[in-house]
Amino acid sequence: MYDAVIIGGGPAGLNAAQLLGRARRNVLLCDTGKPRNAASHAMHGFLSRDGFDPSELRRIGRSELEKYGIAIRDHGAVRISGSLDRFTVILDSGEKVEARRLLLAFGMKDQLPEIEGLRELWGRGVFPCPYCDGWEVKDEPLAALGNGAKALTFAFLLFKWSRNLILCTNGSSEIDAQGQGALRASGIEIKETPLKKIKAADGAVHLVFIDGTVLKKRALFFHSPGIPSSDLAHQLGCKMSEGGAVAVNATCQTSIPGVYAAGDLAHPDGIPFPPASVIVAAGQGAIAGRAIDRELLLADFEASQQTA
Repeated sequence: MYDAVIIGGGPAGLNAAQLLGRARRNVLLCDTGKPRNAASHAMHGFLSRDGFDPSELRRIGRSELEKYGIAIRDHGAVRISGSLDRFTVILDSGEKVEARRLLLAFGMKDQLPEIEGLRELWGRGVFPCPYCDGWEVKDEPLAALGNGAKALTFAFLLFKWSRNLILCTNGSSEIDAQGQGALRASGIEIKETPLKKIKAADGAVHLVFIDGTVLKKRALFFHSPGIPSSDLAHQLGCKMSEGGAVAVNATCQTSIPGVYAAGDLAHPDGIPFPPASVIVAAGQGAIAGRAIDRELLLADFEASQQTA
């Protein structure tokens, strides 16, 4: 019986495991080794680790867990049953483990449009977040991909990094006349022609449209909607947010007693647009780890009082 089983070994899961290990808790960390940012060469917005390789951060994080006795399985979880104080987790290896508490930290996966070349260039010329990658291409010719009201907001956000910007809507823009007027008044061109493919050449991203037009840009930004990379939260019956993430409170507790969520997967109360950020995920892991330890401490105290 583990005090906690953590499902997901990204920054949220690793930081929670470290904190719980330091609190002398018996912890199992399960990780498939397929992080959302696998295609990224560098992470940004993380104080003292700006430009750091995210895979190296995971390697270092794992090595730091050794001295705290954290058990690690290079496997994901496929089924969870049980309830508070006795959850049963079945790994894809067939191993069955039990835990008093659970932390879901398996993250989200990106939903990418079926445009030839986009998936291959994801994280290498096609980026989801200007906060993460905008500085490196500031003042360069850029393109944004998307349509509707969200694309309108995203284009104006990206405009802070470069005034040389075009919004490609890959078909009808679905932006009202007022929105289109605001874009053009700011000098942001709108191109509704569907894209045929995206390719990299000469240190640039080439956008090839079905009419034969080719635009050469330094980078393309596309805000990808994410979905949970596992159905475990649904198996447990966790309340979900409108955006498809797991709804949690300020201490990362889900709607199911004994189950916590942290990282990209978690949507805290009161935050309309939770950022997909390594440093935020690590911070949530620390919050969840501390909350789990204190909840276990209180449960043990109450049990001792009943038997006294």
